[in-house]
Amino acid sequence: MNSTMTPLTHGARRSVGTGATIALGVVLFLACMMIAGLPELSMLVGAALVFGISMRHPQFGLVVWLLSICYLPFWFGLSKPMYLPPTSIVALLLLGAIFTRNRWILNRFDFCVLLFAVLSVTAGLTGMSRPGDVTNVVTQWVLSFLVGRLIIQRVGFDATYRLITVLFASVGAFAVLEFFLDWNPYYEMVADNAQYLAWGRPQERGGIIRAEWAFGHSIALGCSLGMAIPVALSSSFRPAIRILCASLLLAGAVVTFSRAGLVTALLSILIYLLFAPSRHRRRGAIPLVAVCGVAIMYFAPKVLAIYTAKGTTVSAEYRAELSQLIPSFNLLGLANGYLEPSPGVYYFEGFKSIDSTFILLGLSFGIIPLAIILLGVIAIVIRVLRRAGTPAMIALASVIPALFTVALITQFGSLVWFYAGLAALAWTARANTDNTATSEAVVST
Repeated sequence: MNSTMTPLTHGARRSVGTGATIALGVVLFLACMMIAGLPELSMLVGAALVFGISMRHPQFGLVVWLLSICYLPFWFGLSKPMYLPPTSIVALLLLGAIFTRNRWILNRFDFCVLLFAVLSVTAGLTGMSRPGDVTNVVTQWVLSFLVGRLIIQRVGFDATYRLITVLFASVGAFAVLEFFLDWNPYYEMVADNAQYLAWGRPQERGGIIRAEWAFGHSIALGCSLGMAIPVALSSSFRPAIRILCASLLLAGAVVTFSRAGLVTALLSILIYLLFAPSRHRRRGAIPLVAVCGVAIMYFAPKVLAIYTAKGTTVSAEYRAELSQLIPSFNLLGLANGYLEPSPGVYYFEGFKSIDSTFILLGLSFGIIPLAIILLGVIAIVIRVLRRAGTPAMIALASVIPALFTVALITQFGSLVWFYAGLAALAWTARANTDNTATSEAVVST
């Protein structure tokens, strides 16, 4: 990889345990402050600590950001002057702490993302798109992209993969416990905002309660766990740990009983086995296949019984009907047939819930911004098919089918754009099948 494109400091070689220990200390300190009855002060002190420590230890900031993805529900945000979820709050602090310390030389992937953002903001400023949609682009998607694009220049890919592996494997374990114990602590964490009303409730399918953990929706959880599988298998942990973590991720995706989540998890494994660079494939292909075989034999009958239960095909049929909205797209801005009878309630030609990322992008911003995103998607797929894809690219390729059936909801949307930032960071690497892992993990300043 061109060293001028992705400078890394010595922080890339710091122990993962250092950042995790600091993060634990801050969490314990803030917990003590909360117990003492000083929530406002604790938030201010916490923000100051995240900002200050991240300036010297960006790995700590990344730990905090990933914790906000994995363990803070979407409704734990700030509502004024615009809604900022926990991931956006931490991203602002983290980027503010390290932005001036990072060189950012744009590549073609960066240019596509920034062009999409500029067009979206332009449509919002001219009244062609809804302000809330533009806010999501700027405060959630672009911020998450920048975390993946810029913070990892300081942290390094190897440390990032290890952090993602450990934290998301723990989420997978908690998802399994949630399912079998019928226990989710987040439902009782009430917030007085629209986000809690939308996401703070359990989901049922075929008579069972589906696992959601802190993600507010089973699809968001399932897809997020599935995307982490190729990262876990490409991490520098010992083979046994990689397989254990991948198994927890797969088990967590299964108990969401989400078709999109299961497809993402299985596709990530399949793409990893077929198209990951050879060094990655050798790290656990046979044990992984064995784990998948055991999981399929154990869970398949129950999963099939749930999916064939009466009424479970309604959502799939509804999503198929959304393609009728494609002719209403405009070149830029909201599609034709948009109606908002009251604040927060809207319809596109009679459709209220748009359960498709790509269709919703076309409806909200127009054909041109959608085409830019699709070009990036195609470029990632081509890179993966050429066996030059990084773990982040494989993760994005595996979630593409799911994006046709789910919008970028809760922190899942931020996670997708974070992986896009990781992909952009490695985009200029001239890697072959044997040196991709090395070229992205070791980049000198």
